[in-house]
Amino acid sequence: MQSNVISASSTPWYLRPERGSVLGLRIMMLFYRLCGKFLTRVLLYPVVVFFFLTDRAGRRHSREFFERVYRSSANDSVLKRPPGIWDDFKRFYNFGSSMVDRLEVWGASSWLANVRWHGLEHFENLQEQDGAVVLSAHIGNLDAMRVAAKGETEKKIKALVYTKNADHFMKVLKIINPDTFQDVVPIQEVDALTIIQLKNLIDNGDALGLLADRIPEGSPDRVMEVPFLGEKALFPQGPWILASLLKCPVYTIFCVHTGRNNYEVFVEPVADIISLPRKQREEYLLHWISLYALRLEKLCCRFPHHWFNFYDFWAGKSSLQKEIDP
Repeated sequence: MQSNVISASSTPWYLRPERGSVLGLRIMMLFYRLCGKFLTRVLLYPVVVFFFLTDRAGRRHSREFFERVYRSSANDSVLKRPPGIWDDFKRFYNFGSSMVDRLEVWGASSWLANVRWHGLEHFENLQEQDGAVVLSAHIGNLDAMRVAAKGETEKKIKALVYTKNADHFMKVLKIINPDTFQDVVPIQEVDALTIIQLKNLIDNGDALGLLADRIPEGSPDRVMEVPFLGEKALFPQGPWILASLLKCPVYTIFCVHTGRNNYEVFVEPVADIISLPRKQREEYLLHWISLYALRLEKLCCRFPHHWFNFYDFWAGKSSLQKEIDP
């Protein structure tokens, strides 16, 4: 008989409890309002040290990720030496720092930053279209990108948010700014009604932002294995199926914090319309997801300390099962 217990090291991201608390996020918000962004980042160090020391699995998976980046021969990795504990800690700190950025971005305060655009001409093309899907990942800060984009286009980028695993932070966002959810589309699952809602947003000229690197709860079979940093990893089919149903242009957009107040945004077109012919569905999905994974891999090698997936990304399909039958 097989055990139905999933080890912490292979637990899917959505089964790992959200760390921290509403109180902790409230305290961070209070520090930000009283001390400003710079001092809040300084005060962030002891908080990050606590989470770094107590998250053994996260440290291990972080080191495994850095080892893959270091060994990557297909890309020009910034890691020119074997990774060490400072790389692991820096990645944890950057994640905490991104939370501070989100407090500022969502707080309706004036957000000033130096933004360097790569592929801005594609974003200008986006402005002329009725609506679009923009795909990103848990690397950098998509929220900062959405605010930066407001200076380049009148289009609204609505963030499609999987709310269950980020319930604490969503509660704090409501406190920060009552108008938070004007630019957020919170969902638990994608059904026919959700599709109609999203299609209306696209038809109204909005852009819909999705994160396409994590497998949502309840979809362990809707995945595709593609090469990623030297080994096959699982990516969700859902964003691509959704994009095909919405029948609109698709882009990849990534935003990375590169300095004290500096950001770089990378925009690339994927397709005018994602087509998934019934008889060649698997083949076409493999093509689109592999293209996305390749772009993500190059970005990870360039900005490895801003990759914010702290679970075993290469665990395989077995770890997605909540229960294993005897």
